[in-house]
Amino acid sequence: MALPSGRPLKVSQLIDWAIRQGWTQEGGGAMPIYFRDASGLVRLKLKKGSSRTKGSEMPHAEFRNGNGQRIDINGNLVSRRSKANHTPIVWDI
Repeated sequence: MALPSGRPLKVSQLIDWAIRQGWTQEGGGAMPIYFRDASGLVRLKLKKGSSRTKGSEMPHAEFRNGNGQRIDINGNLVSRRSKANHTPIVWDI
């Protein structure tokens, strides 16, 4: 799962990358953008951020592996509230 180069990642880069993985896009508008794989698992969420949720205030990406487990940008398992579960992104769309 080689992600686009450059940091911070941009939403437009991640959308293009997810589509190349063959994942289906859902959500958008006021809702997070998320991508499902062929088996229906959510593999990527792109969130604008929310002041209501501590640690999730800024735009960020959340990744999951093929088993549906949360992972960081390097593929390591992380918990839901882990900072590594909230990869900073630039909301450029």
